[in-house]
Amino acid sequence: MPRLFIGLELPEPQCQQLLALSAPISGLRWQSRAQLHLTMRFIGELSEAQVAELSQALATLRAPVFELQLGGVGYFGSPQRPSILWAGVVVPAPLQALREQIDQLIVPWCAADPQRFVPHVTLARCGPGSGSLQGFLQQQRGLLSAPWRVTELCLFASDPGPGGSRYSVLAGYPLEG
Repeated sequence: MPRLFIGLELPEPQCQQLLALSAPISGLRWQSRAQLHLTMRFIGELSEAQVAELSQALATLRAPVFELQLGGVGYFGSPQRPSILWAGVVVPAPLQALREQIDQLIVPWCAADPQRFVPHVTLARCGPGSGSLQGFLQQQRGLLSAPWRVTELCLFASDPGPGGSRYSVLAGYPLEG
C-alpha cells in the first residue's frame, strides 16, 4: 500500500534557489530536486479502493488559484537536536484556507491532525550528529523567492528508499481561477 500525502509542487526557479542553499553542515542530508515540495497534509497508507475514493473526494475541492512565496528558514526540533531544516512561506493565509478545506474532505480516510500546520519546504533532514544550524539560519534568514501562482494541488505517493523517499504525483487537482 502506498504512503500518501497531499501537497504542492514547486516551480523550477524556486527549486533551483532552494538547492543552491545546500551547505556542508555535518549530519545533514539535503533534499534532491525530486524531493522538494510543500506538504499540505500527510495521509498515510490506504488501500487501492481507498485511494480511488480519496481521489474522487479531492476532485470536488473548490479553491481559488493563489500566489505563494517562500521566505525565511527555520527548523523543527530543539536547537541541540534539530530534525528538519526548512524554508518557510511569506503569507500563509491562502495555504491555511486550503488546508482547512482539505481537512474537511479527507475525514473518512484520515484522523484530524492536532498539530498546528506550519507550511514549509524541507531543505534537509538532520541526523543525530548534525552540526550547528545557527550560522546557516543567520546567513539565510533573509531568503525570499519570487512569487508564483499555485494552480494545482497534488496527491503524492511516497516510496522510502536508501537515498531518501521518492515522491510521485498520482493525481493533480486544478484550483479555480
